[in-house]
Amino acid sequence: MIARFPSSSSSLGFARFARRRKTTRRFPRGEDNHRTQKSGNDASSPRAQLVDEEEESSSSPVSSSSSSSEKERRRLKDALVEACRGTYRGALFASNERETKAIFDAKARLEKSFLQRRQKSKEGEELDDFDDALLDGRWKLIFTTALDVTGLLVLSIPPPPVPFFPPPPVVVGDIFQEFKTETKEIVNEIRVSVPLLLEEKDGVILRVNATYKEAKSSNSSSSNDNSKRALELVFQEAVVSDVRISEFTEMLLAPAILPRSELNQRVLLFLRDFEVRFPLFGRAARAMGGGTESTNENERTPGAAVGRYEFSYCDEDVLIGKATGSNGIFIFTKDHRS
Repeated sequence: MIARFPSSSSSLGFARFARRRKTTRRFPRGEDNHRTQKSGNDASSPRAQLVDEEEESSSSPVSSSSSSSEKERRRLKDALVEACRGTYRGALFASNERETKAIFDAKARLEKSFLQRRQKSKEGEELDDFDDALLDGRWKLIFTTALDVTGLLVLSIPPPPVPFFPPPPVVVGDIFQEFKTETKEIVNEIRVSVPLLLEEKDGVILRVNATYKEAKSSNSSSSNDNSKRALELVFQEAVVSDVRISEFTEMLLAPAILPRSELNQRVLLFLRDFEVRFPLFGRAARAMGGGTESTNENERTPGAAVGRYEFSYCDEDVLIGKATGSNGIFIFTKDHRS
């Protein structure tokens, strides 16, 4: 039996048919009609291109301008925070003139961008960028020029690495300011430690509780000028609490090699639960600039008014304030851990 092979012409035809089947795309039922209806609005048609161009021209400038403004604001904030690094929060004699100038320049640029953003708002629209939701929370001090604080911050500078150099008697740790906008309260918190006797960073916490009320900014020229927000502070009480002794102190009070007596236990519990409150009234209030004079010696005037506190910038990350009495500025960053 002789096998018959296809001729060259028939083989070429079969190859062309196979290629045609590979390149031919099969669509599900109904898709051809859909494509036929859509062909009039195809992206390649001049009408569709014109519509796309009009949509891009109407939406692109707004989104691009807001995005660039947000990037610029972020850049200015990062520059300010970076300028404050290595200055020991403005401790007395710790920062030089060049570092201080860099901080003030970065602060001025950030405040200027904030004012420009307000000027671009609609005419006659009253805006309040110092929203309570942004102000509420816990803020950590990164720089200040207030003399009553910079003198204290000297104790936060680590001693030079010299053998047998005695440590400072007191070490100042983090300083916080917490705003409770619902109750109109401010809590100023300073963490202090005594080397060897207390824990290194959080040995004891000193708090000064204050209340506040809204006030008109000192440089406001009109009632609609709310470029700065001003608060009138009244200190109410000082609190010393959260004493945390070091392992060395605990060993002295209750040695591990000896059984702990009831007295040792009471001393340790007393230190852990220690809390002292000093209400600010009468002479203490008048000494701090608050209260009023009274002819009755038994009459106590609560609170110590300490002047105004103005904010020139506030967002979700950075807060810039100024005490009108001492003209000291305060720069904070938001403590998002709280």
